[in-house]
Amino acid sequence: MALSLPECEVIVEELSLALVGGFIQKIHQPRPLTLTLDVRSPGQTCSLLVCVEPRFARLHLTSQKFENPPTPPPFCSFLRSQVECGRIVEINQEPGDRIVYVTIVKADQVFMLVIALTGNQANVHVLNEGKLVLRSLRETRMKAGTHYAPPTLKPSQPPASLPPPAAAARTAQDETVAHKGRDVAEPVPEASIQGEEGFGERYPVSAELDMRYGQQEQEEGKDSLLQQQLAQVRKALKHAKRKIHALQEDFKKTERFREYARYGELLKSHLHEIKRGQATITIVDYYDPALPALTLPLDPSKDAVWNMEDYFRKFHKFVGAQEHLQPRVDQAQQEVTRLEAKLAQLEHGVVHPDSSINTKKPSTVPVPSGTRAPKGRPAPAQGYRTYTSADGLPILVGKTAKDNDYLTFKVAKPDDLWLHARGTPGSHVVIRLDKGATVPPETLKDAATLTLWFSDLRKTRKGEVMYTLRKFVRKGKGFKPGAVTVEREKSIWIELKEDRLERLKGEASPAKPGHPE
Repeated sequence: MALSLPECEVIVEELSLALVGGFIQKIHQPRPLTLTLDVRSPGQTCSLLVCVEPRFARLHLTSQKFENPPTPPPFCSFLRSQVECGRIVEINQEPGDRIVYVTIVKADQVFMLVIALTGNQANVHVLNEGKLVLRSLRETRMKAGTHYAPPTLKPSQPPASLPPPAAAARTAQDETVAHKGRDVAEPVPEASIQGEEGFGERYPVSAELDMRYGQQEQEEGKDSLLQQQLAQVRKALKHAKRKIHALQEDFKKTERFREYARYGELLKSHLHEIKRGQATITIVDYYDPALPALTLPLDPSKDAVWNMEDYFRKFHKFVGAQEHLQPRVDQAQQEVTRLEAKLAQLEHGVVHPDSSINTKKPSTVPVPSGTRAPKGRPAPAQGYRTYTSADGLPILVGKTAKDNDYLTFKVAKPDDLWLHARGTPGSHVVIRLDKGATVPPETLKDAATLTLWFSDLRKTRKGEVMYTLRKFVRKGKGFKPGAVTVEREKSIWIELKEDRLERLKGEASPAKPGHPE
C-alpha cells in the first residue's frame, strides 16, 4: 500500500531535518520506478529512496544497498545532469495531498523535484525555476515544456482515525510512526533498527517504513515468482502430455505394419504374376495353417519388385517404432510425473529457489534411423554456440561471418538483445528476451564477456561492447557477410574474469574455438 497522508507529513518533517542543506552526491535508478539519492550533510551521508510504483509509492531514508544497472536509464542520466552536486534548500508538502516538493539549487539555477505519491498516478517530475516540466519518470499527460499545476483536491471531511497534525509532528522526536487506521502512534519495533549503525535511532520513521516496505516487496516478489513458476510448469506439463499423445499416435500408425514382413515374403514368390498397373493381388497365405486367401494392395504405377520392397520398408518402420518410440514415450511419462510432483509443490506454496525452473530435460534416446541425414551428406551443423547466463537466459554466439548473418536475421527475434565488440571483428551475440523484458545486469555482463572473448579484443582482455535491440540492426545492400549497421546502441566496458568465463564455458554447447570476421 502506498504511503498514507499522515505518514507523508511525518516523513517530510524527518527529511527536512536530515537533508536540507545537504549536497546530492550521486543519483541511481536501481529499478524502473525507483530512485536513490545519496545526500551529503555535515558529518553524515544519507540515502534517500523515492519509489513511485503504485502499490509501494513512498519516500524515506534507507539503509539498504541496491544493485544498480551497468548503464543508467535515460531519466537517471537526465537527473544527474541537472541536479547532481546541487544543494537541497527546501523540502515541503502540498497541503492535504501526498505530493512532496524538493527544491535544489545548482550553480545559481533552481530546480524542483515533484514527488507525487498518489497511487496509480505516482510520478517524479523535474521542474525548472519557472515550474515548467523538464522531464517525468513515468508517462504522463503533462508533456515537457508545460506548466506544472498540482491536482485539484475535492473537499472532504478528514477521517476521525487520523492523528492531529500536532501528534504527527511529534512523531520524529518520540520515535513513533503513525499508521493509517490507527488512532495512536506505536513505538518503532526493535527489528527496524538494522543496517547502518544507529540508523533506526536517528531516523525512526524512515527505519520503520524501510522495514515495512522491504517485507511487502519481498512477499510480492515471492508471490510473483510463485505465479511465474506455476505458469512455466503448467505450460511444460501441457507440452509433455501433448508429446505423449503424438508419440502414441505415431506408434498406432506403425502398428498396422506388424505383418508386412510376411506379406513381403508372400509377394516374393508371386512376383511373376504382378503386372504394372495392377492395383491388387490375391494370394494364398502359406504361413497360416488354414491357408486363407489374402488380397494385398499394390501401387499400380510401380513394378512388382518395388511393391515387394515397399512392404519390407513399412515393416522396418514398425521395427524402428518399437525400438525408438516406446523409450521416448516412457521418458515422456517420467517427465509428466516429475512435473506433476513439482506442480503439486507449487500449488501448496513451495517456491523453487531458482526463478528459472528446468521444465525440460535433454533427451538421451537415440534418434530413429529414418531421421538421419542421407549417406555421404554430413548433418547440418548449428551456426552458433549456445550458453546460459547466470539468470538462466540463453545466449547465442555466431561462429563464422555467414553464421553471424544467419543468427542475427534468421534466428534472433526483434526484441532480443544484440551485442558486438566495438570497432573490431568478432562474433554477433544474441540474448533471448521476451517482448518488453529488461535484460538482467548479470546476464548483460555474461553476454558482454562472451562478446569480448569471441573477438579480436580477447588478447587485451578488456574493451567496449555495444548492445541494442535486434530490430535496430540492419543489413545494408552489398554488405559483406557479418557486416551490419547499428542504431540506438549503448555501451558497456567489460574486463574478462576467469570465474565468469569458466562458468559460461561449463554451460556451453560444444563448439570449436575461434571467431568470425
